[in-house]
Order: sequence, then structure tokens, then C-alpha cells
Amino acid sequence: MHHTLTFAAHGVRLLPLSPLHAEQLFAAVDAEAWSGMAARRPESVQELAELFAARLADPSALPFAVAAEPTGALAGTTGLYDVDERLGRAEVGGTFLARPYWGSGANAASKLLLLGHAFETLGLHRVAFRVDTRNGRSARALLRLGAVYEGTLRSHRPDHGGLGRVDAAVYSVLDAEWPLVRARLLARLAPHEAPAAPFGAA
Repeated sequence: MHHTLTFAAHGVRLLPLSPLHAEQLFAAVDAEAWSGMAARRPESVQELAELFAARLADPSALPFAVAAEPTGALAGTTGLYDVDERLGRAEVGGTFLARPYWGSGANAASKLLLLGHAFETLGLHRVAFRVDTRNGRSARALLRLGAVYEGTLRSHRPDHGGLGRVDAAVYSVLDAEWPLVRARLLARLAPHEAPAAPFGAA
């Protein structure tokens, strides 16, 4: 949905997604960066803008662009999807980052901000993640932060490369688990934080 939410911490700023962001982000949409995404890889700025517009048209979605601080350069996208406050649940999705931001802490910071909004502001009880079972890197990262593997959705969607269908592994974090997950995300971000200036420094 269209929204005005903005969050910033740990070197990233989450901004309301706009189709206008497609022009800046399209150059980052290569096959590897887009690997594992549920949506087919866009082949033009216009197709990426249409994908962003579709996310904004979803009334249960809170899509964001990820900007790097302090430059403001766009690093990628992420968001909360299938948000159901009545049932207390949502899913993190639509996440991709340009290659220069891999390993930078931008992904962990984005998850920290999204999960904080989900659990602390919206009061949700469950946030899920779906991962292509071939994407071992993402699966290992979710387990390290404390998400729990729940099972695999077999033949969940078509493979966009024309190689049959894709299985999706489901992970989740519950509200009672959020403090541990938050602590682990902060620990992962610590090496990326700027050191404090010495006392008395100008």
C-alpha cells in the first residue's frame, strides 16, 4: 500500500517505495542479485516500475526502498507483506540488495527496522520468511539470527528460468523470540558501526 513510513538506523534508511525508484535501481538487477526472488526478473526500467506499482497496489503490503546513509544512494528494496493485524502476522519479502551492499550490514539493519516495526509498533505475533530452497546462503543467515525453520512448501511457484518449479522453505520469528533475534542482529551490525570519537575530541 502507499504509506509515509520512514525508518533509519545503523547506516540505512527505509523509505516508502515508489515506481520512480526503478530508474536508480534497475542497474543493480542482475541475475545473481535477483536470484531467489518470487517475481520474474524485470528486463527494463519500465518492468521494474510496474513491479513496484503492483506492490504499492497491494493493501496488505508495506514496501520500502533501502537507502544507504549518509549518501542517500538506493541500495535495494524490502518490505512487510501479507500484513494482517487482526491475526497478528506478516511476512518479510521483496528483498534484494545491489552487489556493493552485500556484507555491508544493510540487510541486517533493514531486518532490524522491519521486525522492530512489526513486533513493537504493530504488535504482531509472527513474522515469516520464505526462501528458495536452493538459496542456502539466505537460509543459513536466517537460522543464525534465530528464525525457526518450519517446513518446505513443495512446488510453490514456477521457476523463472524455465526449469520446472521451485520449493520454498518457510522460517519464522515469534514475538517471544524477538528479543533474542534483535540482540543477534545488533551483534551482527556491531562491526559495521563507526567507532565512537575519543572523549574530548573535536
